[in-house]
Amino acid sequence: MTSAVAIPPPFYSPYLDDQCNKINSRQVPWEGYQRAKLLSGDELTLLKSLSKLPQSQRSTVFATQGPQYAKLYIDLLRKLQRVDTVQAVLCAISDMLADPSTIPLFHALSTPENPDDPYGPMVKCLSMEEEFAVLGSLRLLAVLIATDPKPFPSNLVPTVLASLQGLLNGTRQPLWEVAAQVLGAILGRKQFRIPVWEEEQCISGLVKALKTNPNPQAQYWAISCLWLLTFEPVVAENIDKKYDIVAVLTNVAKAAVKEKVTRVILSTYNNLLTIAPRQNLPAFFTAKVLPLVTALSSRNWSDDDLREDLNFLKTELHNRLEGLTTYDEYISELESGHLVWSPTHESENFWKENGMRVGQEENGKAIKLLVDLLKTSKSPLVLSIAAHDIGQFIKYGGDKAKQTISNLNGKTRLIELMAHENPDVRYHALMSTQRLMSQHV
Repeated sequence: MTSAVAIPPPFYSPYLDDQCNKINSRQVPWEGYQRAKLLSGDELTLLKSLSKLPQSQRSTVFATQGPQYAKLYIDLLRKLQRVDTVQAVLCAISDMLADPSTIPLFHALSTPENPDDPYGPMVKCLSMEEEFAVLGSLRLLAVLIATDPKPFPSNLVPTVLASLQGLLNGTRQPLWEVAAQVLGAILGRKQFRIPVWEEEQCISGLVKALKTNPNPQAQYWAISCLWLLTFEPVVAENIDKKYDIVAVLTNVAKAAVKEKVTRVILSTYNNLLTIAPRQNLPAFFTAKVLPLVTALSSRNWSDDDLREDLNFLKTELHNRLEGLTTYDEYISELESGHLVWSPTHESENFWKENGMRVGQEENGKAIKLLVDLLKTSKSPLVLSIAAHDIGQFIKYGGDKAKQTISNLNGKTRLIELMAHENPDVRYHALMSTQRLMSQHV
């Protein structure tokens, strides 16, 4: 009894398919490679006999001679340097892998002599300064990695990720689409998730696309990668803090026109809320995810998983956020690190009622969070609001408020921000510094 063949992930790239068709239309002078002793007579016969057959008839050949062809193609990638011939071999492998039954033939190529096969020669192509060699290799790697029961050679991971991050941060959409699909395929393997998380440029390329590209398919590919990453606790705990991901996904969800985009967003929310609730609840509150989920629940959805995620999120968020006071909401916003000009910040009544509390409760947790945001945030909006709130704390936080800010080194940072490039940051830093220096608040 033969074991079941893993199903390769779907791959959509008209751009790459068009390139492959053009390459396949060219004749490769394999006889010259035999004369140069890069091919044996038997290998030349294999190549010539296959080239005479239409694609529809080649599966019969692969059923009997598949192992020889798989080994030949990988050996050729190992030996060849000419770009046009490498392109032809990559297309030949792609055509062969179109028959899923041939995939295990490549997985079986690893030997003591060549332990990195079939991957090493493909990864070598990523260093070629030629577009199709890189894209074609990445597509093959995605298919083989996603279906291989064995671990991918760890020494090759950095090269693959370096290639992907370059494409994900480039300006050409067809190349981004290939890279995003490859990344999604390899993230199906747990082995790749932490290395990808540590390769920050990969994730920033996905987040940038979500902020700038309204194409639903691109959104789906990008969010699918993020969803797979959030199965790792360290990612679920830190991804919002680093990339403001809850707010980014919420903005996409509000305008989403495809059900599959909404579904993968909700699945990502689900991971964030179940794996790392403490770290992500503040962001869920600030981004107003509960009202969004409530609104989405009123629609008719065809997907059972989507409806299940909606019900879970609505119930869970309602239970966790029910009964929060205005002060609790303020603390949640500070903990999220993503401040907005909500009424809380601008309400004199809030500060009259809670100014002392900000400096005293939980050993001054709130004022420490504010000063920390002042020191670490790169967002002009966050810096403006944090500087403003520190000024309100100085005004309403009691006799020790000024000394508290100085002890936390907030005074030094406020003075630095008076020279910030953003006029709002400069203004609020100046106002708070004046209060700090004044004899009368």
